[in-house]
Amino acid sequence: MNSPSEPPIRVLIVEDSALVRHGLRAVLTAASEPRLVVVGEADSNAAAITACGQHRPDVVLLDIRLPDGMGFQACREILQRHPETRVIVLTSHSTDRFVYEAVNAGAHGYLMKEVDPAGLIQAIRDVASGQSILAPDVTDRVLRLLRHEQKAGQAGTELESLSPQERRVLALVAEGLTNKQVGERLKLSENTVKNYLINVFEKLHVKRRSQAAALYVQHTGETGAADGRAGFTLVEVMMAAFVLAFGIITAITTLQRGLQAIDTARNYTYATQLMQGELEGLRLHNWTQLEALQSAGPAPILTDPAASSGRTAFTCIRTIRTVKPDMKEILLIATWRGYDGRSHTARLITRYAKHGLYDYFYTAH
Repeated sequence: MNSPSEPPIRVLIVEDSALVRHGLRAVLTAASEPRLVVVGEADSNAAAITACGQHRPDVVLLDIRLPDGMGFQACREILQRHPETRVIVLTSHSTDRFVYEAVNAGAHGYLMKEVDPAGLIQAIRDVASGQSILAPDVTDRVLRLLRHEQKAGQAGTELESLSPQERRVLALVAEGLTNKQVGERLKLSENTVKNYLINVFEKLHVKRRSQAAALYVQHTGETGAADGRAGFTLVEVMMAAFVLAFGIITAITTLQRGLQAIDTARNYTYATQLMQGELEGLRLHNWTQLEALQSAGPAPILTDPAASSGRTAFTCIRTIRTVKPDMKEILLIATWRGYDGRSHTARLITRYAKHGLYDYFYTAH
């Protein structure tokens, strides 16, 4: 039970509709302990940023569509200036793009305006206490985004497995050339080109030229060699350009950054796979199973040393805790030290109520 002396939660409402702002204020100020106090209102990104500086709210209720741009701009600026502030996106839009932008902007929650008053009040309290909240109907979108990122990372890794000549062949196929035309460009026989493509299909796990070409264009932004000669690899071109323009030191620095970016992408992909695999492997069917796992205490998750670079040591811990009497939270935390020597963390939070999945949230830094 909350203490009567518990400080109120200070809320800033960012919404361009005066009628909606009035309704939200009425709902929030009617809340019992801990009280919710509306410290200010704003109707634009610029006004929201200014109001946060003036009122220092604990939680910002942020609409997406505002007169001076998308609310994600304000979200990033607010969190950069006031990292202790928590932001909940409250909107009538739940497209994949909006959910993705909200997560990237650092929002701590994503709720639909159809949420009932009690649900909104509880969400604000949860977010103010350090938790992250997703509307149940947004959960599938987040899962789909994570799976898409995971597949994108896998496809990028598979492209790296191609030999330089296989990449040249694939680049020309992506340009729309036939096997015969590819052979003429690279001075190869048509059968040799066909054999190269068979190897490419096996490495990329595809069956058609169009699928392989689409993967190549999607992950390289290239559409094949523009001239009639066999092209260099992207790394070769970048190295030559930087050596000529800035000297060997700059070229080495650029190469290191590229290796760091590749290493980071691989590690985040593996962390996502590891945590999603653990959730799927639990195969929870009822509340009793969840209670039993919680009683057993925090559990380390088995990692694969071969899945990351030699400098990286992965750890992953599963913890189950009680959020409230009829809700528990599975928290998976993966940590590792990257190629850059810095520590990185990814968290996957899944909440279960007695009636099923409540929400799902992923953060990484």
